[in-house]
Amino acid sequence: MFRVRFLLLLPLLLATAAGCRGVSVDSTYDDKVDFSQLRTYDWLSLPPTSPTAAKDETVVGALGTLLEKRGLKHSKDQPDLLVAVHRTIKGQLNTKGSGYEFRDGRLRTYALQEGSLVIDLVAAGTKETVWRSSATGAFRADQLPEERRAFLAGLLDEMFDGFPPRR
Repeated sequence: MFRVRFLLLLPLLLATAAGCRGVSVDSTYDDKVDFSQLRTYDWLSLPPTSPTAAKDETVVGALGTLLEKRGLKHSKDQPDLLVAVHRTIKGQLNTKGSGYEFRDGRLRTYALQEGSLVIDLVAAGTKETVWRSSATGAFRADQLPEERRAFLAGLLDEMFDGFPPRR
C-alpha cells in the first residue's frame, strides 16, 4: 500500500524537487549607465590572499563565455568594464545538511554546502560598480565536474537574466 501511494506521489515530488534549486539570486544595476556603449571587459584581479577571491578557473571560464554571448569582448587594452568575482563556501566539504533525490529506483541522500557567488561589473573609468549580481544558498557538494559545469552555467544565466539592461 505504501509503495502505491509513493508511486502516486512521485510525479509531484519530482516536480517539486526540480523547481527547488536552493539558491536565491538578486541582481541590481545603475540605471543611469548606457550599457549599449559598453563593449569590452577585463578581469579585476583581487589579492590572492583575499578570502573571497574566486580562484576556480571553471567559474571564470563560464563567466567569460556568458559575457561573450551577451556581447562583451575580453580586452586587456582599456576595457570598458572590470569584472570582479567573489565566492564563499561554508563548510569546505563539511555539510550543512542533506538533500534527497530519486535515482535507480531508490531515494538517496546527498551532501549540501552553503555558499555565495557575487559578480560585480565595475566601470573602468570611474571605478564604480554598475552591475551586481549575487547568488546565495545551498548546492550539492558531491557534484561530478560535468554536473558542476551545468549547474554553474544555469546559475550564471539566471544571475545575468536581463543583462545588458535596455534603456
